[in-house]
Amino acid sequence: MKITFIIYGLGSGGAERAVSGLANFWATEHEISIITLVKSDPFYKLDPNIKLYHCLNSDKKTTSSLSTIIDGGKRLYKLYFLLRKIRSEVVISFMTKTNYYSILTAKAIGIPCIISERANHELNRLPKSQEKLRNFLYKKIDALVVQTTGNLNYYSKTILKKPIIVIPNAVATVFKRNTQIKENNKIILNVGAFRNGKAQHILLHAFAKLKTTDWSIIFLGQGPNLNKNKELAKKLGLEEKVIFKGAQTDVAAYYNKANIFVFTSEHEGYPNALLEALYFGIPSISTNCKHGPSDMITNGENGFLVPVGDIDALASKMKIIMNNKELQEKFRNASIASTEYNEMDKIATKWMDLIKTVTNSYLIK
Repeated sequence: MKITFIIYGLGSGGAERAVSGLANFWATEHEISIITLVKSDPFYKLDPNIKLYHCLNSDKKTTSSLSTIIDGGKRLYKLYFLLRKIRSEVVISFMTKTNYYSILTAKAIGIPCIISERANHELNRLPKSQEKLRNFLYKKIDALVVQTTGNLNYYSKTILKKPIIVIPNAVATVFKRNTQIKENNKIILNVGAFRNGKAQHILLHAFAKLKTTDWSIIFLGQGPNLNKNKELAKKLGLEEKVIFKGAQTDVAAYYNKANIFVFTSEHEGYPNALLEALYFGIPSISTNCKHGPSDMITNGENGFLVPVGDIDALASKMKIIMNNKELQEKFRNASIASTEYNEMDKIATKWMDLIKTVTNSYLIK
């Protein structure tokens, strides 16, 4: 089958990883193409069988309204030209604005169009005029894929009479879980960019409350708020217990060593870092933010959920896990079991089932 993915670029984000993962998984059995709206070198390695195209030969952002309109027209024309050239049997598009281009061109040519919305709809609010445009265009799609029940409920009210299906993220196939009994390294792990909304400072304050002498925190990630958190760790007297490792390519090595994973976000879509921690069997604590964590953790069964920003609740749950070996083992086993559904072969099968349903119904039309 000829399948074409359309996405703005191929950077290091979650949508980009999802596209790269699915494309790689299908590359040996299907004809896979990826079209980016801007020139973009892939952050994630792509199978050599995958054909990569760009609508623009630059990733520079325009500075004027006129330039934006001109670039938009160029993208639309080039995308139309590429889709006619590729003759794909189905288009799969990721992210809101990219979806607009994909819908317009796919429908003009007569290709089935599946779109994916990944952002938290409550944070991705559009101006009224753009919301009307989105709702108008989205009624022309063949199917919408979301990651959470929160987004499912929202778009079910917005887009009537169109198939909407929840397909969560897949665990990266490159990850290798250590099946041996984990050593008690007494390491708390946090993975995520240091930017507004990630709230790593909550973990630092909660950890300081525990006054533990033998546990440490490892932070993985970069971002504009990194130095603020380093300064806070120093202010709280945690310099010797907190390690900032920056962005790491071999994240699996840290997941395999960690004994507790803490996720402090104020809002999310479907967080890859939390999914990965559960896959590696790390007893995990997450804020019960909208949306995602509550789809992944059943409180008290495979981890703990705490209110957003609640330092005392986080400290309490950390202490409970630290001091309870039986609970650690319970969470480990339940976490691994809860992510079996997220293995790439199962997620890819869900996508392929949807593709076949959409293309078959398109032929009947």
